[in-house]
Amino acid sequence: MRWFVMVIAALLLITATAQALDYEKKPEIVAYIYGSSFFERGDEKNLVLVIFNDAWNEEIKYDDQKEAGFFNGREEMLFTAYDVQISLEGNEYVKVKTPEQRIPALQPMYPVNLNFLISISDSAKAGEYELSLEVTYYRINDLESFDSFSTVLPSQDIIAIKNESITGVVHYPMYNPDYYNLTGNGTRYYTYKLLNQKYELEYVMESQTIPIKIYIEEKPVRLEVLKVEGENLVGGAKGRITVMVKNLGDKTARNAYLVLDTPSGFEAQGLSVSTASAMPSGMPAGMPTGMTTSIPAGMPTGMYPAMPSAGMATTVSSAKAAYYVGDLKPGDAANATFYLKINVKDGGTYPLQIKAVYLDEFGKLTESDSTTFGVEVRDAPEITVKSTESRVYVNAKGEVEVTLLSDTDLKDASVRISASSPLSVLSSEYYVGEIKAGEEFKAVFKLKASSEAKPVTYPADITLVYRSMDEYVELDPVRIGVKVNPKMEFEVVGQPSIAAGEEKVVTFVIKNVGEFEVRDATARITIVDPFSSTDDSAFIGDLKPGEAANATFKISVDGDATPKLYALNLEVKYKDAEGEWAYSEPAKAIINVTPAKPPYMLYAVIAIIVIAAIAVYLKRR
Repeated sequence: MRWFVMVIAALLLITATAQALDYEKKPEIVAYIYGSSFFERGDEKNLVLVIFNDAWNEEIKYDDQKEAGFFNGREEMLFTAYDVQISLEGNEYVKVKTPEQRIPALQPMYPVNLNFLISISDSAKAGEYELSLEVTYYRINDLESFDSFSTVLPSQDIIAIKNESITGVVHYPMYNPDYYNLTGNGTRYYTYKLLNQKYELEYVMESQTIPIKIYIEEKPVRLEVLKVEGENLVGGAKGRITVMVKNLGDKTARNAYLVLDTPSGFEAQGLSVSTASAMPSGMPAGMPTGMTTSIPAGMPTGMYPAMPSAGMATTVSSAKAAYYVGDLKPGDAANATFYLKINVKDGGTYPLQIKAVYLDEFGKLTESDSTTFGVEVRDAPEITVKSTESRVYVNAKGEVEVTLLSDTDLKDASVRISASSPLSVLSSEYYVGEIKAGEEFKAVFKLKASSEAKPVTYPADITLVYRSMDEYVELDPVRIGVKVNPKMEFEVVGQPSIAAGEEKVVTFVIKNVGEFEVRDATARITIVDPFSSTDDSAFIGDLKPGEAANATFKISVDGDATPKLYALNLEVKYKDAEGEWAYSEPAKAIINVTPAKPPYMLYAVIAIIVIAAIAVYLKRR
């Protein structure tokens, strides 16, 4: 029976050969550093320790059969460290910030990683430092007591037999081939005894102190930005910064360059700019194109470090500018000056980075970590158009005077204007000079409106240009409106009369009804049928607005002309305010043609002839 077999097996375990409870490789904690054990002054980093239980099943001696029966198949209990408490103790220069850590149970062959945050003092010197890893844990020392007892649990299994074969499903106990020997239908009952145990173990606490050695290296070259001085840092302009850095490391940066990296929207150059193709003798071959430097005059050949290749070359060549400072010893400070072309318009604090590229103590080209600092940039200058006055007329030249205001002091400033048809720019730039913030200033331009222009307002763009450092900067264009005035107008006053068939000198009064004085004006009348003229122009001289002058013309009218009012076109050619010849819009000159006059002279001649004929006749009689 199965229950009988199980009971016999338990008895065999209990009656196993007894030996003393002792074992060779008891739980023992081993620890080592995972990763780097090297640190620098001022570091605050995690120290990763691997904790390992070094026990293994080498030899076990039991005290009696009871112990042997209990631990048989449970040997791992003897080699497990329980309630492991681990703390890392620092010293004067190394502080441990992580408190004690605990592991409930640590079995052999199951290493555990523990992180300890340590802080290295700035006053620590380079060398080896020993920390103490304090470990306490419990291990099994003895089996105090062990009792076994049985619990009876009934169970049943229903077997359905049909045609001498089993068609039912065996649920419990598990399938047994002997069931095929059963005949008929029925129920079979089984009774099982479960073996329970009650035991007590004795534990003993073990303590270990494990030395952990770390190494503090000399701190490499590391830059601290002490001061940043900026000049003319304005959006859209060119400015200059001087950066003072200090070497916080323990090593000397030999033949060092200070390299400036800029964010998007900024371009940097060294104070003394020289391209790669124009560097002094002794500059290393392979200096990245576009990397500008400031090299002291007269620096001996060979003083410059050989520039790197492969990955390092890529790092350096991505820099915007480099400034040579020579040897930078520990604690030494140096200044580097750079030009900044600021292509952004909005003001604010923008981040830049500076690092050192240098030769280390082994002559190897090295670069320090980048140090970030900020520069304050002001908004780009803003120009406001206060007013625009136009003296431009259709088909004539004229002046456009623009009054402007700046919110920033500007030097060496000028204003440009641009316009498109029907306007053409005759003088496109006006020099202003120095501009004071908040003070109005004027710019005057000459423009011409073509004959196709209409008396409306046309757009034009105003652009202010000023000097920033050694470059000229253009601000964004500002749109203005240029009013084109109508053509100069003249009014023809008077209505002279002339008889059909008559030739006569007629006079018109020409009045200036425009807005400016005309000079050297000449009136010209357009002759059409039935009129003709041998003198269709009349000089009228200078006319101020509102003034008038007489213009006389010698005109003939055909004899068969119909008596009525005729309108002839009269235009004035004159010099405008700019001294340019211009023509007015045609004005109407009204002439009254009257009926032809009787031929009184012919009548007189006929009368004379008749009288003479009568006299001759009378004399002959």
